[in-house]
Amino acid sequence: MMPNRKQTVWIALALTFALSIYGTAYTNVAKHLFTKPSAEFGWEKTEHNFGKIPQGKPVKVEFEFRNIGSSPLVISQATGSCGCTVPEWPKQPIPPGQTGVIKAEFNAAALGVFNKTITIESNAQQAILTIKGEVIGK
Repeated sequence: MMPNRKQTVWIALALTFALSIYGTAYTNVAKHLFTKPSAEFGWEKTEHNFGKIPQGKPVKVEFEFRNIGSSPLVISQATGSCGCTVPEWPKQPIPPGQTGVIKAEFNAAALGVFNKTITIESNAQQAILTIKGEVIGK
């Protein structure tokens, strides 16, 4: 006995529904199984302008971040673009959802405009922080 037109439409709709649910479920399972958890920076800011600062007076800034990824964020190194910029960074892993701070000190020895970077190496993407300003005479 062959299904009539109404039954054929219902069978087609049921198959379409079943396949769409299976496809969505399979995609979600595959995404979970085949993607690695990752760490990710969520920066409050990545640039700081000190403005005009007196020569010989070191200045400091803090760059706050949150790990917005799904695995612990581990910073392996923070490097200033020259010896006049000294960074400090957390040595312990930052769990997902938690915050950390990168501190930077600029020694302000040379007169003139400056634009320095701090490169952050980690198990997340590389990050570049910038400090700038102008060192003026006393």
